[in-house]
Amino acid sequence: MKTSTYKYIIAEDESLIRKNLVKKINALNLPLESAGEAANGLEAIGLIERHCPELVITDIRMPQCDGLELIKYLHGNYPRTKVVVLSGYDDFSYAQTALRYSVKDYLLKPVASEHLLEALQRVLITMGAESEELKAYHSKENTLNQEAIANLLQKYLSENYQKEISLRELGDKFGFTPEYLGKIFKKFTGETLSKYLIKLRMNEAKRLLLNSPEMSIQKVGELVGYKDDFYFSRAFKNYTGFQPSKFRIQD
Repeated sequence: MKTSTYKYIIAEDESLIRKNLVKKINALNLPLESAGEAANGLEAIGLIERHCPELVITDIRMPQCDGLELIKYLHGNYPRTKVVVLSGYDDFSYAQTALRYSVKDYLLKPVASEHLLEALQRVLITMGAESEELKAYHSKENTLNQEAIANLLQKYLSENYQKEISLRELGDKFGFTPEYLGKIFKKFTGETLSKYLIKLRMNEAKRLLLNSPEMSIQKVGELVGYKDDFYFSRAFKNYTGFQPSKFRIQD
């Protein structure tokens, strides 16, 4: 069976380090193919838009657009792209921010080949599993039944409820009409897609309100997918019967 090859780019402002990373990756003999190199985040975004790589390896400190800005961009625009962060700064706050945006690994420079290998192998395992899932999903032999599609939808919503999600987007992503997805989802879960999404968001909001008293209500709303705090408060009251502030202080 032919092994899938995944495209990657490296964003690193120091040319020697960037070239050395490419050499190290090539020497590891992994199913990875370079789609380009970038000296800053803006160049990286240009490469991402052209080549849609499965993996981005980025430095934290870069001119014009740094690694954290690049990670945020990927998280918002290409959430399935895997990210490995490199940094010469042993600062845990960077790691915390990076992990918040689903970064797969965080490595300190200079990166040893064995550490790079371990990180890339972990990423490849994840990408391989996702690739097989998609192959099964798009199989012409109908190996994926309706219940499995409903399960994939549940998984996707549970991992992405904090983002803006529309039925049309789900239809494009899963390759079926929104109406068909809604029908089979309700068949196997007993809930509509929209009600299930609201439930995920509201349950997480309740958890944050009760367990993170220092967090503002506006921030709670943002973390569960509501950019407008008024809309979040209204949706929360419709679901729970309480305003978020009242829910937080209830006995």
